[in-house]
Amino acid sequence: MMLSGLKLSKTSLATIAILLFILMWLIGNGNVSTAKVEFRPVIEQFSECSTQGGNLNATLIVFVNAESLAKNLSQTLCRDPVVIKQFGQVKAVWNHSEDQVLQYVGKGIADLALVKKNLMEAVKGESTYGYRVVAAYSDYSAYLISTREKPQIDKAYLLGKRIGLLDYPTSRSGHIIPIGMFKELNLSLDSLQITYANSHTELRSMLTSGKVDIISSYWQDSDEAILSRNYITPIEQQVSGTKWYLKMETNNVDLFCAVQHTLIQMAKDENTGYFSRLTPEPDCQR
Repeated sequence: MMLSGLKLSKTSLATIAILLFILMWLIGNGNVSTAKVEFRPVIEQFSECSTQGGNLNATLIVFVNAESLAKNLSQTLCRDPVVIKQFGQVKAVWNHSEDQVLQYVGKGIADLALVKKNLMEAVKGESTYGYRVVAAYSDYSAYLISTREKPQIDKAYLLGKRIGLLDYPTSRSGHIIPIGMFKELNLSLDSLQITYANSHTELRSMLTSGKVDIISSYWQDSDEAILSRNYITPIEQQVSGTKWYLKMETNNVDLFCAVQHTLIQMAKDENTGYFSRLTPEPDCQR
């Protein structure tokens, strides 16, 4: 009985080996379909529209840091006569990641980009791809802002406060500058009570609703209605404003002026606040 079982075991193994060989041969000759393994692409956040123009193969690519701005700007550019002549589509991508800024500008993917000067200089975008400043926001100061007392730049003081910051590593007033201040005070982020917001507007809502004691942001005229200048403390006085850059590999003056006109008009429509103060560089006077 033991010999019979052993023979059966060897026979079974031999049969399985033959079947596997046949299966592999069939797959190799394309007689058995194989399922393709597909990986889901990284989700890209963008707003896209058609200009209804004739040049369907040309897309004007815009890179910005906010969804609302991307959607508004793409729709406005799609209606511009110059853009209609030169492009079939406008695609506005929004992202806050510094890596994505370097990707879109550092490789010259974006035609129009809202970028900080130091990042543009880091990737040598002006000399490599011909990026030129179309318009620039004014320089500003970064502040610690409170509702009932003037914030102190002091280690012991900050340890007991709930602090609101922006969840964007590229934001200078809402992230980079305050975190740099913490490091200078030998404060680790783990020792602080930090709550992150998605925008400067949300930071202000968190402050006025009592969710945080202090926020780090810029000061704007509209803040007078809800906050007091007596309760702000400057962290850094001279912060370079963000700039709009247009890729000018050719001397496309019509596009330069069309884009500048659109940006300036959108800024004027803001009416109040820091982002309404946009300066053309140079002024096309279209």
